Amino acid sequence: MKESMIIVYEKPEVYDPIFIEGLPGIGLVGKLAADHLIQELKAKKFAELYSPRFMHQVIVKKDSTVDLMRNEFYYWKSPDKEHRDLIIVTGDTQVPPTDSYGHFEVVGKMLDFVEQFGTRDIITMGGYQVPELDGEPKVLASFTDLETKEKYKELPVVIREDEGGAIVGAAGLLLGIGKLRGMKGVCFLGESLGYIVDAKAAKAVLSVVAKVLNLEIDMSALDERAKETEEILKKVQEMQRAMFEQQVPQAPHEEEDRGYL
Repeated sequence: MKESMIIVYEKPEVYDPIFIEGLPGIGLVGKLAADHLIQELKAKKFAELYSPRFMHQVIVKKDSTVDLMRNEFYYWKSPDKEHRDLIIVTGDTQVPPTDSYGHFEVVGKMLDFVEQFGTRDIITMGGYQVPELDGEPKVLASFTDLETKEKYKELPVVIREDEGGAIVGAAGLLLGIGKLRGMKGVCFLGESLGYIVDAKAAKAVLSVVAKVLNLEIDMSALDERAKETEEILKKVQEMQRAMFEQQVPQAPHEEEDRGYL
């Protein structure tokens, strides 16, 4: 395998689909959100992407067999005219951060693929690392163009205005390269501490995406996962406080009897 390849198992008849990305990244936010959306919609897998740009390893499964690292494409056909058809990509991995060419090559392959189905709109999902969380995680939004920004201005999101800020990996490149191809899109990033599987941030992001798609998504499974995440967060924060207190130099105790001086 010299370059990324997509194995197609079925060519679905989808109409004007929205392409949704949720690959592993900060807090696994995008992947959790995409996996939950796939599960709730009972979306069907129809293609897999393999790439020599992925890590040089296989994943051992419960039955002791192995699989190459891969990204997976799913489709969902709307039962009515009130919703758009969807193509969703999730998977085991992304290209390593240091391989810039690999990121462009894989994302280009994805866009080549979904363009065949008439895709014009993209939604990407991921995490936005913050040093600490104050209350519920916020969702930050960035857009390919001002028209799309205006379209989604009523959503419960924080519109990013940090000029020069970056969106790394597929979540950013799909919008950037897609824009060059005439596609429009939005990226939703959920605030996350980043070093745990963050179901609360995934739920926040998916709730916004559900509004965009005009879908009612049962979040109960994510709610349970979010409760577990919250407990982990509390323990991590307690550990951080304890470590901080150990690192702060303590003022010497004043001796009541200074007669030795």
